[in-house]
Amino acid sequence: MAKLSVKKDDYVMIIAGKDKGKTAQVTAVNAEKHRVLIEGDGLLTVNTKAVKARKASDKGGLIKQPGSVDASNVMPVCSACGKPTRVGYREEDGKKVRYCKKCGATLVTKKAAKAKATKAKAAVRKKAAPKAAAETATENKEA
Repeated sequence: MAKLSVKKDDYVMIIAGKDKGKTAQVTAVNAEKHRVLIEGDGLLTVNTKAVKARKASDKGGLIKQPGSVDASNVMPVCSACGKPTRVGYREEDGKKVRYCKKCGATLVTKKAAKAKATKAKAAVRKKAAPKAAAETATENKEA
């Protein structure tokens, strides 16, 4: 099995298929199946899944998941020169690193600044103490 030239969180350009020429970010790599999951704006390679609401707080409907593409159809984009490139390997400071074949710069995996996705929490109502409610009602009448 050949080694993949892309890693998780790499920015890649799609070089074949219906999204040819677009850039995306790799969200997961499956080396056994030789496929990568990609996520980006305006991609046609998206899986749509129907989800049923399991709880009252959950929302049902169609959700979109990252699409899967063969690893040979993507090329890493160099952060130094900004071009899609083939990947070379060399040793720096005793570690094996990936480098850009076009400009020679070391490929760095940049993580995009994402807002944390949080689930919508159910609204919890606090019961007011009967004495406190009575006191606020009398204050409103006096004013």
